[in-house]
Amino acid sequence: MKILTNAHLLLMLTSLFWAFNTIAGRAAVGEVSPLLIVSVRWFFVSIILTIICRKELLKTWSILNSQLKWLVIMGLFGFTGFNSSYYIAAHDTIAINLGIVQGTMPAFIIIIAWFWLNEKVNFKQLIGVLITFLSVLVVVSSGDFNTLKNFEFNKGDIIMIFACTLYAVYAVGLRKKPKIGALALLTFFAYVAFLGSLPGLLYETYTNNLVLPGMKGVIILAVIIIFPSFLAQIFFMKGVEKIGPARSGLYTNLVPIFSSLLAVLFLGEDFKIHHLISLTLIFIGIYIFETQKKEI
Repeated sequence: MKILTNAHLLLMLTSLFWAFNTIAGRAAVGEVSPLLIVSVRWFFVSIILTIICRKELLKTWSILNSQLKWLVIMGLFGFTGFNSSYYIAAHDTIAINLGIVQGTMPAFIIIIAWFWLNEKVNFKQLIGVLITFLSVLVVVSSGDFNTLKNFEFNKGDIIMIFACTLYAVYAVGLRKKPKIGALALLTFFAYVAFLGSLPGLLYETYTNNLVLPGMKGVIILAVIIIFPSFLAQIFFMKGVEKIGPARSGLYTNLVPIFSSLLAVLFLGEDFKIHHLISLTLIFIGIYIFETQKKEI
């Protein structure tokens, strides 16, 4: 397919499809319960990926088996934990906020790498982190400093910050990944994500919070499975193969922009001045991170 030869188009579509997850997560409120989404999502992704790369899985099983503990921990943090927190957060905050807070991921990754791997953080990076976290404060306070003073934060925004922390642990942990193909690795993570989601699904059922999907819920689940869970992952890996991880990573900065546009268009959310301020601060912070990379 011709589309698979254009790295920049692939990476733009990747960011757009990840933004779909934000909109679908918010649209799922009242249509399908969050932990059911996680279980159904990774169940079907596991099946699709197993069919596609079953031969590669068999070839790399000895490597996967030797790294089982690492794989399970990373899968639980980056897939089960992040997704569960993400969809729970969507019940208490708007899609625009979900997308913007997600855009602060580079700052969380720098902080986790500092604590976990003892990576040095210089003054310029520290300024970038502080600016990015300032953008988070603008979002969670809705631009009202009295909210900060009284610690009256939106629960969904706080849960989303926690979700970003989980994913940052996963992203940093990937630096120690075994030398196997990306699809085989993703397939195994999908297995871990599905199995790891089952206790949450049982709890959701036991507490009578399970919401089975109707037709709208089924459509939302299909969007989540096809676009952010499957196509986005494939497109991102293809993009990385063609132009490298550093340049490919820049395209993830489009996620909060696409999320904001889609939330206004499809969910009727209001894009307010504090959202614009927060997005601006995020891009200033990201610019500082990227210029720092070029200097190293």
